[in-house]
Amino acid sequence: MQRRHSSNADNLPPERTRSQTVGSETSVDESGVFEGLKPENPSPQQLFSGLTGLQSGPITATSFPSGLVLGSSLGASVGSGDVFLQMTPQEEGSIRTENMQYHHRHHHYHHSHHRPSLLHVSGDRHGGTEDGTDDPGTPAPALSELKAAVTWLQKGLPFILILLAKVCFQHKLGIAVCVGMASTFAYANITVKHQVSLREKRSILVTLWILVFLIGNTLFVYYTFSTQQLYMSLVFLKTSLESMDFFDLLWIAGITDFVLKYITIGLKCLILILPRLILAFKSRGTIYLLIEEMSQLLRSLIPIQLWYKYIMAGDASSSYLMGGPLIVLYSLCKSLDVCGRVGGMRKALKIMCKSQSCGVRATSQQCSESGDICPICQAEFRDPVMLICQHIFCEECACLWFDHERSCPLCRTAVTETLRCWKDGTTSAHFQVY
Repeated sequence: MQRRHSSNADNLPPERTRSQTVGSETSVDESGVFEGLKPENPSPQQLFSGLTGLQSGPITATSFPSGLVLGSSLGASVGSGDVFLQMTPQEEGSIRTENMQYHHRHHHYHHSHHRPSLLHVSGDRHGGTEDGTDDPGTPAPALSELKAAVTWLQKGLPFILILLAKVCFQHKLGIAVCVGMASTFAYANITVKHQVSLREKRSILVTLWILVFLIGNTLFVYYTFSTQQLYMSLVFLKTSLESMDFFDLLWIAGITDFVLKYITIGLKCLILILPRLILAFKSRGTIYLLIEEMSQLLRSLIPIQLWYKYIMAGDASSSYLMGGPLIVLYSLCKSLDVCGRVGGMRKALKIMCKSQSCGVRATSQQCSESGDICPICQAEFRDPVMLICQHIFCEECACLWFDHERSCPLCRTAVTETLRCWKDGTTSAHFQVY
């Protein structure tokens, strides 16, 4: 209010300045925002206390200049607190324009600096119809649930670790045996694969060492747990364990699966030891493939009798009621798995029966044009063959290359349609427990 008086005092007379003050307060209060803040029934002395040029004392109608009329001209009484100024039309139009400009600035100032208080006053006037708006900083429900889950895990982590430590200590022997057998399998599998890739440079002693090492581990495990008769599950017979819980099922199925993997690697070692005159290197990939497919089929069949015994275990009254539908579901799922294994073995037999030829025979002139050196083995051609991309390689080198690749090693042209795994002597590390 003081800024308004200072800006208009230089150009307007005192009566006109007070008219602007009263008019601006009236227009702002039309919206009802400042109704609760306006004093009730102000006296004439309070209204005209800021006007200069007026005499002190009680205010009457005779104390005003001739241009001022109180209330009666517009139908209002003096006691109501309303003051009306009579002026010429030109003066009224100029003052109205200035009032509109000031009202716009005043209304913008109050909305920008006192918006929370205005909203609060407006909400109180309308009876609290709006409880409040959503805070944009409030996290989404999904994010809140995630934070709650993380908080719960942080609080429960010590108890989870205690539970895991208790389970590990309770089954420490089984966990140690499984870790040892898994390490033995990984070492033997990598070594055999490396020896297969060396072909003629393979080490017979290393291959024999792997074979003896696997046999020794198998005998040691079965001898240590001879009372349980774990070897009976290899021929689809029941072990000496009368009652079987879930951990016993995992124990027997895991030991049997690792032993079958050892037997698979041992058979591949026997094929690897054979001299080249008995079995060519280019034909050994198909034998490795056939051994692997047969091993995976047998490993999928072994756990069937274990699962049947586990599902049907329990009271005679409840075992048939609950175990019957579970046996049917398990049989359906297992039949699909077994059918896939049988299909893989049939494909391996077809590949083995086909002649191993990667291309057509190359002439001596074509070999001389290629430099008489095989790009794979970097030696002179032995039984050279030409691929569909017109590149020439040794037949054995080309067959070994396509055991794990589909394209030409030089131009990357696709030569074979399908790629068959396990031709490089690798054994599947899949843990077959079901």
